[in-house]
Amino acid sequence: MIEKRNTVTIKDVARELGIHHVTVSRALRNTGSVKKETRDQIKKKASELGYKPNRLAQNFRNKRSNVLAVVVPDLRPYFFSKFVSDFMNIAQEAGYSVMIFQSSEKTGVEKEIIDALIGYRVTGVVASVTKDTVYESHFNILRDENIPYVFFDRAPEQAEATQVLVNNFQGAYEAVVAMIKSGKRKIAYISTHYQHKIFRDRLDGYKQALKDNNLPYIKELVIKGGFFMNDGFDQAKKLMDLKEKPDGILAVRDEIGIGVIKYLKKIGFRIPEDVAVIGFDNDPMGVACEPELTTVAQSIPSMVSSSFDLLIRQINSNTLSFEKKIIEPSIIYRGSV
Repeated sequence: MIEKRNTVTIKDVARELGIHHVTVSRALRNTGSVKKETRDQIKKKASELGYKPNRLAQNFRNKRSNVLAVVVPDLRPYFFSKFVSDFMNIAQEAGYSVMIFQSSEKTGVEKEIIDALIGYRVTGVVASVTKDTVYESHFNILRDENIPYVFFDRAPEQAEATQVLVNNFQGAYEAVVAMIKSGKRKIAYISTHYQHKIFRDRLDGYKQALKDNNLPYIKELVIKGGFFMNDGFDQAKKLMDLKEKPDGILAVRDEIGIGVIKYLKKIGFRIPEDVAVIGFDNDPMGVACEPELTTVAQSIPSMVSSSFDLLIRQINSNTLSFEKKIIEPSIIYRGSV
């Protein structure tokens, strides 16, 4: 039993029953999908413990706030930091405040964040899921509370919520074709160990471009590693140690591509004469290296404005909808191709 004190909370009731406090909250407020048997059990236990609802707090929670939440897997990559910054600007101009959450690529942390958002009574959520998030199920508590949400960049495999995605297949395809047009024939691909669909799509685009241009897919030219500049440096070394060295390298992120350029210059290869390099994300760091990195740009402004507009449309209509908007990427040509 809990220690006797002046105020019994929802979390106290949840602890006694060994269930989540969100379930208790739904049952006591007669909202959400809680089985009748569980609801009755919760109400009985709340009565036994002397739980009294805080009417003032309830009145506050039941009002729509002007707070939006942004959930990202990692704030370090340029893509996510830029998205967050631009989203905050557009939301603040429209009169909203923004809360930022980082899941650190951990599904468990992501679930905790989504649970917490119910208590914060945010009015809407935009989220890019972790590398391991396959199912949308833990986002359903937002749906139960009539809180609209939009996935951007990364969405669960079979998401039922609105999504704003990049055509990653096409981006990789066009990058490979660009190198082929410049005369390259042995094109390598540095990917990541992450298994999310966006990375599989980029690999598929790479493979299809080779096939459509009658070039063989060589398994040894596709390697996977980490996510940052030092990883690109290390993976480039592995590629250039091969007997059949590549004359073009597509990197899954610009930071990796910059690491590739650093290694190639260190061992005396000319870029792009000996080896062409293309990255993804249009990271500003790409113009700070020599030569400047050619990149697949994902149009962050379009992704931000689309995510915001689709979210606000649901908020204003008080309905949850499903739409899928695809952002087409473009290649920004610089000195590495």
